[in-house]
Amino acid sequence: MRIKSILLSLIFILSILIVGQTQTPYNSQGFMSPQYFNPASVGFGMNNRFQSFFRTQFIGVGQPFYTAGAGLDFGFLKTDDESSNMLGYGVQIISDRVLNGILQTNAITNSLSYRVFFNEKKSTYFSLGIGFSVLTRTIDASQLTFGDQYYSGRLFNPSSLEAIKQFPTRYTTNTGFMFGYQSELCYLQLGGSAYYINRTTNALIQNDPNQTYQYSSLLNFEYQLENQNTLLFHADYQNRLEKEFAYVGAAIGLPMNKDDNRLYIGCFYRDKDAIVPYLGLIYNKYKMGISYDIYNNKFTASNLRPQTIEFQLTTTLSHRVSNNLRSLFD
Repeated sequence: MRIKSILLSLIFILSILIVGQTQTPYNSQGFMSPQYFNPASVGFGMNNRFQSFFRTQFIGVGQPFYTAGAGLDFGFLKTDDESSNMLGYGVQIISDRVLNGILQTNAITNSLSYRVFFNEKKSTYFSLGIGFSVLTRTIDASQLTFGDQYYSGRLFNPSSLEAIKQFPTRYTTNTGFMFGYQSELCYLQLGGSAYYINRTTNALIQNDPNQTYQYSSLLNFEYQLENQNTLLFHADYQNRLEKEFAYVGAAIGLPMNKDDNRLYIGCFYRDKDAIVPYLGLIYNKYKMGISYDIYNNKFTASNLRPQTIEFQLTTTLSHRVSNNLRSLFD
């Protein structure tokens, strides 16, 4: 019993250190939902979009950590030939829960973007975006109890006796840019973003007051090969408050029956952390993806075997109006 309590306590404290410093979702399929990382990407898909993801970590040790998110983005003036979707808006909601909700972090972000085209075909564009987030974090102290606590010669179970400071509401802003190119055979995105973090000192987290920014960049590319097959490539770099890493990988898109439906099979690599096999699908108005993180860090040398599964679902909310390549990134 005591070993289990110590293990859960360590996971809880580690999760606080991770969640307490993270402002953007940490997932393995960020290429399917770039609006969570870059506000310049909202509103510029082929269709208005609803996107969601669910990520669960450390399966088999209770429910120590999972993240869920949902987002909606759309373009203004999408049917106006002269303006052709110059403004975009998106709203995203993210929730992190640790140990069945003992620690819970919720965030809502509003993003606005503006796009400029470089040619008459409107196949090449550059966009700028800005976002504003509100984050709340709560601790349910009533769940921090262990049955083997000992005090005054007897067992008791009123609380863990941990003095944990409550977290205040925080506000963050982010900005980004995105360069895009689309044609019947190719889809390209290149962008970057920066977050300003309004941080507060916490007893459990030794914050560095100089660390107030985090950065990310991405490259998305998909090209149609012979026989309607496609080659997909993704790379991103993130410099976060708690970690710096690169993420890179590729997938092959195999055509299905009709309407540009494709099955994707690929693999990605997170620098010094994990290999991520990936299976994706474009089917009618839906895009789905599932990935499994195979860790290569020190966790795998212990008895604690982290298992991380992530699921993504995107659906379009309007009719397709373009003959350009239908991409998993779109």
